[in-house]
Amino acid sequence: MSKKPERIGKLYKKDNHMNSLTIRAQKLDKLNTIFQNSLPLKFVNHCNLANISDDSIIVITDNASYASLLRFQSRLLCKNISAHLSKPVTKLKVKVRPKTYRDEIGPYTPPKRLSSDSADIVESTAAEMKDGPLKAALQKLASRRSGKP
Repeated sequence: MSKKPERIGKLYKKDNHMNSLTIRAQKLDKLNTIFQNSLPLKFVNHCNLANISDDSIIVITDNASYASLLRFQSRLLCKNISAHLSKPVTKLKVKVRPKTYRDEIGPYTPPKRLSSDSADIVESTAAEMKDGPLKAALQKLASRRSGKP
């Protein structure tokens, strides 16, 4: 007999640490939304609120030039965030974490494979064509055969 999985809410009630982490993450997410709304439009896709500690907010940006420009906005940003906290925030710490090429294009996906039958059809079509870029492309496509030739 299989045991039914427990509901996530029930697990959170059992584990106080997990519950407190979830509450903190939700709070940071709400504050990040407030932070994003208080930014000039050109900064929105490049800056995110990462953490709040003591009297400072920590912001991550993907570019050093945005980090520099963001520091000029520090007083206004701290004021806007402080309005939603019990303790005022007076410092803005900016960290640069450049986007990597892999972040922009998403996870690696291997090329699709053709079934042997499909590869045979593509090969026979390429064999009947004159030499040229289309024939070369079809031959390359046929080489993606999933099984051994």
